[in-house]
Amino acid sequence: MRRLLALLALLVVAAAAPARAAVTLSARLEPSRAAVGDPVDLAVTVNGAQDAPVPTLTPPDGLSIRYVGPETQVSIVNGQMTSSITHHYTVVAQREGLFSVGPITLDYEGTKLGAGSPRLTVTASPTGGPTGGEQLRLVLEAPKTTVYLHERLPLGLSLWVGDTSVGDLQYPVIGGDGFALDPFREPSQRSVRTADGAFQLVDFTTTLVPLRVGTLSVGPATMSLAQVMQRPRRGFFLGGSGRQPIELRSEAITLEVLPLPEAGRPADFGGAVGRFSLDVAAAPRDLAAGDPVTLTITVRGTGTLEGAATPAVAERPGLKVYPVQAAAQQPATTPGEITRVFEQVVIPQQPGTVTLPPVRLAYFDPEARAYRVAQHGPIVLAVVHPAPGTPTPQVVGAAARPAPAVATPEPLGRDLVFIKDAPGALVPAAAARWRRPAFWLLQLVPPLVWVAVMLWTARRQRLGSDARFARFSAAGRTARTSLAAARTRLQGGDRAGCVDAVAQAVTAYLSAKLDLPPGSVDPERAGERLRGTRAGGAVVDDLRTLLATCERVRFAPGSSADGEAERALGQAEGIVRTLERERRLGRGFGATAASCLVALGLGLAGPAPAADETPQAAFFRGNALYADGRFAEAADAYAQVLAAGVESGPTYYNLGNARLRAGDAGGAVWAYARAPAAAARRRRRREPRLRAGAGHGAAAGAPVGARGLPLADVATADELAGAAAVAWWLLFGLLVAARLVPGARRGLRRAAFAVGLAGLVVLLSFGWRLATVDLRAEAVVVAPAAVSVRFEPSATGTSHFTAAPGSVLRVLGAREGWRQVARGDGARGWVEASALADL
Repeated sequence: MRRLLALLALLVVAAAAPARAAVTLSARLEPSRAAVGDPVDLAVTVNGAQDAPVPTLTPPDGLSIRYVGPETQVSIVNGQMTSSITHHYTVVAQREGLFSVGPITLDYEGTKLGAGSPRLTVTASPTGGPTGGEQLRLVLEAPKTTVYLHERLPLGLSLWVGDTSVGDLQYPVIGGDGFALDPFREPSQRSVRTADGAFQLVDFTTTLVPLRVGTLSVGPATMSLAQVMQRPRRGFFLGGSGRQPIELRSEAITLEVLPLPEAGRPADFGGAVGRFSLDVAAAPRDLAAGDPVTLTITVRGTGTLEGAATPAVAERPGLKVYPVQAAAQQPATTPGEITRVFEQVVIPQQPGTVTLPPVRLAYFDPEARAYRVAQHGPIVLAVVHPAPGTPTPQVVGAAARPAPAVATPEPLGRDLVFIKDAPGALVPAAAARWRRPAFWLLQLVPPLVWVAVMLWTARRQRLGSDARFARFSAAGRTARTSLAAARTRLQGGDRAGCVDAVAQAVTAYLSAKLDLPPGSVDPERAGERLRGTRAGGAVVDDLRTLLATCERVRFAPGSSADGEAERALGQAEGIVRTLERERRLGRGFGATAASCLVALGLGLAGPAPAADETPQAAFFRGNALYADGRFAEAADAYAQVLAAGVESGPTYYNLGNARLRAGDAGGAVWAYARAPAAAARRRRRREPRLRAGAGHGAAAGAPVGARGLPLADVATADELAGAAAVAWWLLFGLLVAARLVPGARRGLRRAAFAVGLAGLVVLLSFGWRLATVDLRAEAVVVAPAAVSVRFEPSATGTSHFTAAPGSVLRVLGAREGWRQVARGDGARGWVEASALADL
């Protein structure tokens, strides 16, 4: 009787169901009239369907159209349900005029629909450009519009935000040419109140330097941001909000740039514009003839010093001077201040009182519209006769290196280390494998896989031996399948069959999950088993409501029972979902381990950028230059091979020869030291290093392997790391196989033990080589002359000892452009980092 009633109800519903409404497409612009830069909402509505794709829209020239997102609507009028989906777009016009937005078309189930081309009238913006409406403005300001060439002019850019919300602010861009801009400083924010209301101001500041004389147009400034727009409420449905990207544009500023006057220009004026002060310190002031004196010249002020002549002491009879060198810069004490520090070495050649001439800096003061001179001095030095037997000191790094004498060209193959005729195998000069974090992260994969297999096999064994656990594990999957079948019945009109399936699915699920006997599931017993859990009370209430709903739907007449059945199905799905979160076993560890494998990689270096000359061509060009005796140019050619991101032993050998013949002993030692590692992947012992001028150090070529660890001498650290990784993966592979193949478990475990023992030896050898070779940081002196190793990291620190070009020193630390080094006899000190090259 129940099945007959259900069949009759299905026939009645089918007869009363209206024919499917035709699908239509429409479009509207809100508003249809806007100013340049104002965002407009374009709504394209598909009536009669909610699964329609995004319509095709062709934007006309002058309009920017961005898709925002969909909005679905469902309405019930007189018992009939209609549905639609509205796709929203943001339209922004870049110029005024009348635009046709479209055509707008849609292909739905083989039918092509059209919404026409709605029209948009665009008027000029009140500020002459896109501004985002009256509540958003961008204002570019300058304190004056007449400046001198190379005068620093502060610029201010203000973003005015009124009664609106914005986000995704980007730094502004100021257009124009003929000037240079400093980077924007950190913006500040303030509030102002005007006749138009309250505004939030975001202030950006920078500095402009005009580079040519005449009229300059600065701007307009543009800024990209997103404005939060509210969509209006339509009937029963609430409105929404979305981010509309817009671009603000300010008005331009016109500057009149005046040339620097010729009248009153000092002869030593070098182009400094602004206001500056000069300070000069000399040390020591009491010295012997031939001793060096270091002048520290400090320039402070505001303005432009780029391109200006550096203040210095000029050479004269009895006084030897060296070129001025830039020293470590001091931080500015006030914002906008420029501080430059220079050093110059002078050597009095004769005893007596030596007066150094004043140090001058001529500059143009744009505020006073006149030239000024900042000077310091004269400085008086007391020079005595040198002590008997005292050698004349040498200035380290001050004198320019003399050009090497032109050598007689000699044929290839006749040198300290023979020139190589071919570059050999050029390989990428990538970092060592063991230095990459990705290499060590990859080693987590084997143990994760092994643990996942262990858990999976243990779970499989338990499922085969524990029927209650198997029933518990499969409860969620079985319930979801049953509820899906119930939903299918409801969609087919079988209301009674749907509620029966729902009730059976929920009771069977709770029976398995809560370990209750079949047919004894009720709210009271379920509540006892769920007591103490977070979701216990809610699940019991939902279960009680669900069972009551199912009983009511079975005997409820009329169409209102359809909604009751739908509600019962939703309650059942909610109960299952809640308990799965509360009492679930979770994903298998194998799935977790598999997800951990994602994003792990070797991190291999990418290919080197393309160049006009191939590395091989650069190598052979270097050989030709070397044969002609042009050693410095040959060294540059070999260095070009390395700059392409590849290396080889012959390239380093030839580079060392060319640098040595060109007079660069330090660069030659660096190249010789790197040649053996690039020439051979495997070697019996460390190749000896050429330590030209070192004077101290451990003997090169000594074995590094400890007793019982000969692999430390046979292979490189990279090779040992790779071999240890192979043994690691093979070990866990054998363990996994032993777990999956019980019949061969004994033999596989023996093989795993042997592989683990071999891997341990390789790993110990790797650690020993790291401790004795690869982690001992060393550097070679590549300065053109001997460098002073000082007691402190300062140019004025007392010299401890000197290191000749090519000296190999052990690196102990680094600080602010200086590196702490140690000599072979244990003497330590600080040397400028620029004088060293890492080995």
